[in-house]
Amino acid sequence: MSILVTGGTGFVGNHLLPLLDDVIVTSRNASRAREKLAEGVEVVQWDPMAGPLELPADKSVSAVVNLMGDSIAEGRWNAAKKKSIRDSRVLGTQNLIRGLLDSGQKPDVFVSASAVGFYGDAGESVVTESHPEGTGFLAEVSRQWEDAADAIADSGVRVVKLRIGIVLGRDGGALEKMIPLFKLGLGGKLGSGKQWFPWIHVTDLVQMIRWAIETRSANGVFNATAPTPVRNAEFTQQLAQAVNRWAVLPAPKFGLKLALGEFADSLFFSQNVVPEKAMAEGFEFQFSELPAALTDIVNS
Repeated sequence: MSILVTGGTGFVGNHLLPLLDDVIVTSRNASRAREKLAEGVEVVQWDPMAGPLELPADKSVSAVVNLMGDSIAEGRWNAAKKKSIRDSRVLGTQNLIRGLLDSGQKPDVFVSASAVGFYGDAGESVVTESHPEGTGFLAEVSRQWEDAADAIADSGVRVVKLRIGIVLGRDGGALEKMIPLFKLGLGGKLGSGKQWFPWIHVTDLVQMIRWAIETRSANGVFNATAPTPVRNAEFTQQLAQAVNRWAVLPAPKFGLKLALGEFADSLFFSQNVVPEKAMAEGFEFQFSELPAALTDIVNS
C-alpha cells in the first residue's frame, strides 16, 4: 500500500518525502520530477486542472497527503492569479478525490493542507480551531479548499485538514527570501509590528503530517502552527539576531501595497493562532520557541 502525495516536489514535500515509505508523487512534469526526487519515489503524470487523477491499475493507496496549490506570494493578485490560487486548491482537490473514488481507491486517511488564512485578520483574539471563519479572499479560498477535502469523508475516509501557518525553513518558504535581506541589514518589521505572526518550523510541519497519517484519533481541523506565536516586531528582531544584524527599516503598508498589490494586505493580518487540538492529542513540537527554530535554520 502506497502513500500518495500531491505537491511533493515543493518546499514542504521535499522535507516530507524522506519520512515516508512507498511513496507515489503526482506531477505535471513527471520527467522533471523524477530528476529532482530521490531514487525509489514513483512519479505519476497528472495535471490537476485537466481532469480526475488516473492511477496505475496495480497501485493501491493507503493514505493521501494533499499539498497542491499555486503560490500566493508569487505575482500580483490580478483576476487570473486569484483564479489560479483558487482552482489549484479547490478544483485540484475535487479532481484528486474524483479520481480516487472513480478508480475504487479508498485510502484510510486523507491529509489535506489548508491555511491560517481561513481566520482572516483576527486581531488580538487567541485563535484555536473553533474560531470562526474570517473574511476576505484567503478565508474564502481556505474554506472552499477544506469543503473540497471533506467530500471524501462521505466514503468513510478519515480526513485531517491542517491550517498551516508561516512555514520556516532555509530552503524555501518565507525565510528563503528574508534571510539574504536581513544579512544585508535590510530587514524590518511590517508597519507597526504589533500584528501576531503564526509560524511553524518545516520540521514540525512534516512531522505533524506523518503524525496525522499514523494517529487514528486525529480527525478534522488542526492548526499547524507552533504553540508560541509572536508579534511581527519580535519575529523581526529574533531573525536579525540570528543573522547578527540590526533590523531598523520598517516596511510601510503603502509601499508594499504598491509593490505587491492585494497580497500585501495579508502580510498585516494579526493571527494569534495556537495548535490547541494537536497538543491535546499528544503531538510534540521539536521547535516550540522561535529563537531555537531560527538558530537551527540559519545555522543549517
